[in-house]
Amino acid sequence: MKKLLFLVITILFICGCVTATKLPPQEVIIKIEATEPTTIEVEKDRINKTMQIQNQEGTLSNLSFISGDKAYIKIFSALTVGDVTSLWGDLCILENNPKVRTINLFISSPGGDAFSGLALADEIERAKRRGFHVIAHASGVVASAALPVLVVCNERLAAPGTIFMVHETSLWKWPGRETRSDIRAQNELLGLLRDRYLEKLAQHTKANKKEWERMEDRTTWFDAKQALEWGVIDRIE
Repeated sequence: MKKLLFLVITILFICGCVTATKLPPQEVIIKIEATEPTTIEVEKDRINKTMQIQNQEGTLSNLSFISGDKAYIKIFSALTVGDVTSLWGDLCILENNPKVRTINLFISSPGGDAFSGLALADEIERAKRRGFHVIAHASGVVASAALPVLVVCNERLAAPGTIFMVHETSLWKWPGRETRSDIRAQNELLGLLRDRYLEKLAQHTKANKKEWERMEDRTTWFDAKQALEWGVIDRIE
């Protein structure tokens, strides 16, 4: 009896060893991507499963929000490259929302980076060409690089106490050694930047380019009544 029991245990142990050698360990990797339907790839000793899902709508930045069928964007600081990046993303998201075609832009900004201001003005004009109606609401101060952002909108409204300003183009840089060609190149850059800035203002206001040149040659502050007369805004409210 003991011999029979020992024989059975030995057979079961051998079968278990054989079975274990027939099933090598497998590594399972699950990866989620935002593209096409699910695919499965099988490699030696590994199973790769890719579960692909559609990318849902992105998230608006902290500069923007949606209420009902309208979008609201606020610019309450100096303009930077980061602001342009955020608002470009917001406009892309809003473009894919068919319910929203009116954007209320609230602006109170001392200006900032001139390139960022012009880039943001270009993005607003692009949004207008794609069917958006952009209403600007000015308050506090709208100066320097922020002025083109205001004037390109479909409707430009301003609080009675809003103050506006244009000034001569300037270039910020760290002190250091410069060559004559460096200075010449900087002058060319300032000329191009000034020309584009003045053309944007002249294109969207009643004042022509020569008039804006005279105001830009020195720092010029003006109030909401003067802004209305020059066509910078459409009404005071």
